Amino acid sequence: MTLRRLALTALVAVVAGCSSDGSSPTGPDPDPQPGSYDHRRSTGASAADLLSSENYDSLVIQVQYVEGHRPTDQGLAILRDFLDARVNKPGGISIQIEPVSIPSQATYSVSDVVEFEQVHRTAFTEGTTLAIYFLFLDGEFSDNANVLGFAYYNTSMAIFQDKIEDNTGGALQPSQSMVEGIVLNHEIGHNLGLVANGSPMQTEHQDEPNGKHCDNENCLMYWTVRTLDFISNLTGDAPDLDQNCLDDLQSNGGR
Repeated sequence: MTLRRLALTALVAVVAGCSSDGSSPTGPDPDPQPGSYDHRRSTGASAADLLSSENYDSLVIQVQYVEGHRPTDQGLAILRDFLDARVNKPGGISIQIEPVSIPSQATYSVSDVVEFEQVHRTAFTEGTTLAIYFLFLDGEFSDNANVLGFAYYNTSMAIFQDKIEDNTGGALQPSQSMVEGIVLNHEIGHNLGLVANGSPMQTEHQDEPNGKHCDNENCLMYWTVRTLDFISNLTGDAPDLDQNCLDDLQSNGGR
């Protein structure tokens, strides 16, 4: 997937659910952040910090959501289990979840998401605890209605929860919590450096026509995971990382 410039950012291509070329939002300098850790770098720039315990031995995940669109506990548990299995954080992983007062919108641009984070995010990296951020929104992506989410900074990701809710939980549809977990894991996968996005490839497996994605159609990082088509075609178990992606993470300090 090729990244395109959208408003204040360079981000995912049209139907992506993720950032792909390591670019981050551009535009006016954001407000100063607490602490000294730079949370405004490109996606994948903190891959080694997230994966290894060399500099940061614990992880806090701040989850904020528009009222009425809270992610399920099961979906967050899927994310937690994924990170427990892949990152070296002997000090533990914690999740903070809370609603935020964001005026409901039919569509959200990348610049909207960046501005909301600047106003509402309160969890930042301190000492040896690294912080990451997820914002769950109603409405849909202003550039393309198929987008489920995207990673836009090195520790920041947005999820279009309304799109997930509208396409899950019904007859012949997958469960909401499963899809939440898949999308969360796919997006954090990009910030863990996949594919060729901060964690160097040990074996060539990038699907270059589709950007920073894996060429294995059964892998969590395959490009179709970013689309609503993926939800409609999802049957059986959720996809996981293939061996090539696992090798990349392990070579960069992960498990």
